[in-house]
Amino acid sequence: MKLVGLNEIGSYILPENEREYFKQTLGFLYRTEEEIKQVITSFKGDSSIPKIISVGDVTTQLLIDNLIIPDLAIIDERVQRMESKIVSLDSFKVEIVKNPAGTITKNSWKKINNSLEIYENKIIIKITGEEDLLVLPVILEAPLNSKVLYGQPNEGLVVVTVTGEIKNKVQRLLLRMVKTDEN
Repeated sequence: MKLVGLNEIGSYILPENEREYFKQTLGFLYRTEEEIKQVITSFKGDSSIPKIISVGDVTTQLLIDNLIIPDLAIIDERVQRMESKIVSLDSFKVEIVKNPAGTITKNSWKKINNSLEIYENKIIIKITGEEDLLVLPVILEAPLNSKVLYGQPNEGLVVVTVTGEIKNKVQRLLLRMVKTDEN
């Protein structure tokens, strides 16, 4: 195993001693229902947003409940580690990929990259395993000015506007992970 290089699609493992760095939010944290609804509503009809991407079951369902179908959604059918099938898959082309907890697999990263290149379908990637760390390749692969949404457990909704600066921050986080040769 070796440390990751920048922008290198691959499989990564998050070492136990680096986990604290991954608990910081990558964007703005909205805490109240009113704030969350207001920010989500602001996305409707905004043609300056190239992609809206959700990571997590509750976040994805929140968008759907507010009549926004994300261009890409990533779910694992779990909410706070408990099995949950809250997201309706009806509006999506469904892809399935394996991604164990504490990792970013090469196959997951490739699936994200390929899905973001598609504009004619809304895609949902169902993860067998855990989707939490997949917000990192999502941010690196998403077009600038895209919105990436994910939940911060027991705190609220994080909204990331993809910029060069946030991509650099994510690359620095990836440098804390260990690159493997696995898929």
